[in-house]
Amino acid sequence: MAAALALGACSNSATDNSKKGCCKNSGSVTASTTSFGTIDSASANVEILPAPTYPKGSPVDQWGKLKVDTNATGVRCLCSADGKPVQLRGMSSHGLQWKGCANITGANMKALKNDWNANIFRIAVYVDEEGGYAYNHNHRDEYVDNLVKWTAEQGMYLLIDWHVLSPGNPMSAIYRNHPSNGKDLAADFFTYCARRYQNQKHILYELCNEPNGVDYENEKYGNEKYPKYHNPRVTWLENIKPHCEQMLKIIRSYDKDVVCICGTPHWSQRPQDVIGHEPVDEAGKAYNNLMYTFHFYAASHNDGRHEETAVKFWDVNFMQFFKNGCDSVPCILKNLPIFVTEWGTTDASGWTNFRPDLADMWMKIFDGDNDGQQVVSWCNWSFSSEGGVCAALKWDDGNMQPFDKNILTESGQYIFNQLHKK
Repeated sequence: MAAALALGACSNSATDNSKKGCCKNSGSVTASTTSFGTIDSASANVEILPAPTYPKGSPVDQWGKLKVDTNATGVRCLCSADGKPVQLRGMSSHGLQWKGCANITGANMKALKNDWNANIFRIAVYVDEEGGYAYNHNHRDEYVDNLVKWTAEQGMYLLIDWHVLSPGNPMSAIYRNHPSNGKDLAADFFTYCARRYQNQKHILYELCNEPNGVDYENEKYGNEKYPKYHNPRVTWLENIKPHCEQMLKIIRSYDKDVVCICGTPHWSQRPQDVIGHEPVDEAGKAYNNLMYTFHFYAASHNDGRHEETAVKFWDVNFMQFFKNGCDSVPCILKNLPIFVTEWGTTDASGWTNFRPDLADMWMKIFDGDNDGQQVVSWCNWSFSSEGGVCAALKWDDGNMQPFDKNILTESGQYIFNQLHKK
């Protein structure tokens, strides 16, 4: 990838912190071109933030920069800097272009840490939806930058999520050569973030949110404009793995050991497709500190029971896949390090069927009741009043100080209680 090769020559040293727009030994990097679109010079030369001081006793102070290591049974999982398994639990934002952005404040990060007992927040950077990142880079320069600062002040971890959803192919031109400006939005975004935040121990990256079956690009932009990128089947080997490898090449050129999380096929519901096919670098070596995501909504994705709900997966026993596996799917939590970066207490639509009983079954599995004894980290969807019954809040007013439990929905109260369990 041309841009990654060019950027790899730049210094990643913390000694460059005071030199806005500079790369040691090579001067400023000009705008570059990937195999798909362009990367702005402003992203390649963005000022590197200095390392923060985290509050004494906070999660980041205790656990440091996270890594993927093995637990007592030899299974890969998320671990502290000294190799002890950890479990992150917290909330995900809704789309920054919608009203839930009012909740993205420094005071609310303080409330999430002190009142909710959360140790991570996930920021969902939608790309091509109305008013999304493709049309408003304030989502990066304002919300992401602010959250990096605010979560550091609380000693919380921050998961920066490239929110692929529609179109569902992360290699789509909409993400890699946008019709509005020809920019490789994904490469530009991760160039900016990886360079700017390389000294921040509390940052993790989600490389693509929910890769999914049909690419809507032709419907949105016409049949002929980007025919080479149109692929109605979005698979791990053809679409998701190449995207992750290209983003990892960029990120690792700045931050060699930051934890990155790869989306998986079918709205991040098929991590089993990754087994035996994990991302590798140009030399064919598997990347370290890499995890894979699973998304579920308890009323839809469970043990395969026949529930009358809007989105059904009857007879698909997702829980067995993770707990102990079956003939067709080996135990996922014994074979892959998993991070549940998004989940809900309801039907997959988000609008109906609050099921705390089924959510409890998932929580037990993720607390280590699985053949790999892997403890799984998670972020709940979502820290807003949007999206239906799965929303944690009754209204979006941007202020939770002083904290009032009356703002919590039924789902929000359930999550609040989960966060206070040991």
